[in-house]
Amino acid sequence: MLLKINNLNIGFENKIHETHKIVDKFCLNLSKSKITALVGSSGSGKSLIALSILKLLPNNAKLSGQIIFEEQNLLDLDDKNLQKIRGKKIAMIFQDPNTALNPLHKIGKQVAEAIKIHNPRISKINLQKRVEELLRLVELDSLIARLSNYPHQLSGGQKQRIMIAIAIANNPQILIADEPTTALDKNIQNEILVLLKKLAKQQQIAVLLISHNRHVVAKLADEIIEIGHKILYKNILRDSQTISDSSSNYKLLEVKNLSVKFQKFYANYDINFALHNKRNLGIIGQSGSGKSTLALALLNLIPSEGEIIFYNQFMSAQNWRNDSSQLRQKIQIVFQDPFSSLNPRMKIFDIIAEGLIIHRKKNFNDKTRSDFKNYLQHEVQEIMTQMHLANDFLNYYPHQLSGGQRQRVAIARALILKPQILILDEPTSALDFHTQNEILRLLIEVQKNHSISYIIISHDDEIIDKMSDSIAEIKDGRMNFIKN
Repeated sequence: MLLKINNLNIGFENKIHETHKIVDKFCLNLSKSKITALVGSSGSGKSLIALSILKLLPNNAKLSGQIIFEEQNLLDLDDKNLQKIRGKKIAMIFQDPNTALNPLHKIGKQVAEAIKIHNPRISKINLQKRVEELLRLVELDSLIARLSNYPHQLSGGQKQRIMIAIAIANNPQILIADEPTTALDKNIQNEILVLLKKLAKQQQIAVLLISHNRHVVAKLADEIIEIGHKILYKNILRDSQTISDSSSNYKLLEVKNLSVKFQKFYANYDINFALHNKRNLGIIGQSGSGKSTLALALLNLIPSEGEIIFYNQFMSAQNWRNDSSQLRQKIQIVFQDPFSSLNPRMKIFDIIAEGLIIHRKKNFNDKTRSDFKNYLQHEVQEIMTQMHLANDFLNYYPHQLSGGQRQRVAIARALILKPQILILDEPTSALDFHTQNEILRLLIEVQKNHSISYIIISHDDEIIDKMSDSIAEIKDGRMNFIKN
């Protein structure tokens, strides 16, 4: 037995010194070369348990119980002694490589840094050999010649493998993988899980795999432990006939010959499509195919070639600048990762209200300042109700919410401006089935009650089928319609 958790309790203390308990008397054993999967719905405390092993929880967290490793209780250790364990004996793959990897440092440097922290006297030659060895271990041989690349130049699957390389750099005894496949397409997801199983056997590592998807880990894990309540899942049914009224089925957006070029290659090439009122376009494709690049191009967040026509008006970069206030309200986006897209220094109320403050404040003057405050309060509380979020969360910061709750906040921030087009970039990839279904039902409800169209980007074929009127696949930057 490498690690044993006995009666672990985790709670958070509020300003009036009341403790809200989230994890109650949790027990777990980790053994060498075995994969133990911890499965539960969003907000059940899975990630909190993982973070508690290395005492990475915020200061207001209250922990009790035992986490026994090498005959000592990790909860009793100070930071100095924990530093000898973190990253060396117990390593962690965090949920999102986009936030865990430093965007300003080259990938070779980041892998090397993980080695040097615990082996500062290693020679340059041996360091280089170890970096290359780690890349081969995680099946990234092709990146050995690209160590000077930055994280944004890699696909999602490649970034996740870099995270694994960093985690195993010092031959840990225990590897904690917190939702390591949530934002990846099914093929890449399977490859990452097979890689983890292979490393567990080869390196004799005990793996604690955190997931909200029991089916994903069922074939991989030696043991599955469920936390929280079991939930029955229901099918999402979207009746496009009741949603779309042919009398108002006008063209909102038309894209002609759109291309996005990065240095010497095209991320998107010669893309053409049209989007009609209250109709949804589903876009599928493997990791790195160019789906998210297209979303950014449509919002003029990256340069592109070709034509983007909105309401029969050609939207050049100049037009976006001249009319950006109106356009930014009418076309909104929910990004793939709410943790990196939500400002960690802002409270939830301020995050959701920010768009209204930017676009609607000009409708009020100094004499009606109190009216504007009341307007903000009403609009924010109304969207919180639609998102099935308690108003108590308005005083929280993003890190105090679960992944599912953060995603709802991100959707609320976009919907509060009542856009006509909402781009959803992998909106449910990090959510458990129950929360996924809630979000999809909510989006269907919003579309029935308001004049809105969705561009849904996902690697999940089932979600695309349920939510889309037309479906296009992007492969190697080119778009081909599967259903039109």
